[in-house]
Amino acid sequence: MIFLLALTACLPDDVNTPGTYDNVAGDTGPTGNGGGDTDTGNGGGDTDTGNGGGGDTETGSSTSGTIVGDWRSEGADLSELFAPYYSWISAAFRKDGSYTVVATDTDGKSVTFIGTYAADTRTDPANIELVQTSPSNAVSDGIYAVDGDTLTYEVVIVEPSYGYTPATPASGFGSTSGPKLGAGQNVQTYRRQ
Repeated sequence: MIFLLALTACLPDDVNTPGTYDNVAGDTGPTGNGGGDTDTGNGGGDTDTGNGGGGDTETGSSTSGTIVGDWRSEGADLSELFAPYYSWISAAFRKDGSYTVVATDTDGKSVTFIGTYAADTRTDPANIELVQTSPSNAVSDGIYAVDGDTLTYEVVIVEPSYGYTPATPASGFGSTSGPKLGAGQNVQTYRRQ
């Protein structure tokens, strides 16, 4: 069930078929009803350690531009992991550290993911941690880079643990690993709206 929002963390088991969401509030297993989205933020705390909350949650300086803004992924920009299930994914990252992701499947049904995030732009690509609070609780980690109006994004759920290792600045894009996940399948491209 891949609720990744391409902006929210993804789990290959999060989406079984279009319109069928097995990883929504309730169950904590990868094929159950609880793990959720692929872009979750991390609320409350020090933004330098990735535990940001209120205020500007982007810390540091890298060549990556700001993730703050409205983004959309569709068509060829959808990750290999999400393309069979979603028509488009929109993501809004706010300066206050909150995010909202709406994933619309091929049947036109949408799921909204809400949470907080903290970004550390002292690395390139930047690190991001998301704490999803709706429709289920989850924590996702990964990386992103902004080049003009293009966001390259790769995150995966790390809490609850399903055995995935997130991409890091050192390992680069396409390096998320874990069960049923091939190299590069979890990289999403978004366009600024």
